[in-house]
Amino acid sequence: MKLNNKKIGRKIFLPILFILIAIILCLSLIKINVLFIRDNFTKDLKKVEYIKKDSLFGIIYTHSVMLTETSEWYKAKGDKLILMEERYNSQGAGLPVNLIYKFKHEKGGDFVLYDMNEPFDSFIYRTGAVRANHRLKIGNKLEYFLEFSEPREALEFSTKRISIFNYLLRRCQVGR
Repeated sequence: MKLNNKKIGRKIFLPILFILIAIILCLSLIKINVLFIRDNFTKDLKKVEYIKKDSLFGIIYTHSVMLTETSEWYKAKGDKLILMEERYNSQGAGLPVNLIYKFKHEKGGDFVLYDMNEPFDSFIYRTGAVRANHRLKIGNKLEYFLEFSEPREALEFSTKRISIFNYLLRRCQVGR
């Protein structure tokens, strides 16, 4: 009995092609919140990260004057980044004193401003190269800015709801 390679090829190729098209279509329809980090001047994409719905991500750094850890916590909502909370260890220059937000002092010593709900289209951080040691915390993952940017580089943070397919393409683009 002689096998016809063309028939076997069609029987395998067409179902696989159909499955691939269906997967790409599904991944193109499902939208997710994505954090974009770009060089503020060249607009080169530095990092792309998925942000789970209603979860917070943090920017953590050492304050330049007080030399204590400070953090700001954001939520991605549509095309806005919402500042939800700010934490710091000591009162001093450059840290909030006249409070317009809810405030608490935790047992561990942290001062916490919460329920801030301040929306931003984008915001900019400059990568600390000496003391600040800026870090990005998303879920359980903590990454130093220096792992994806240069010292003193101005980074623009923004968010957008895009398809999973588009997100995967952007991840491949930056290799992160």
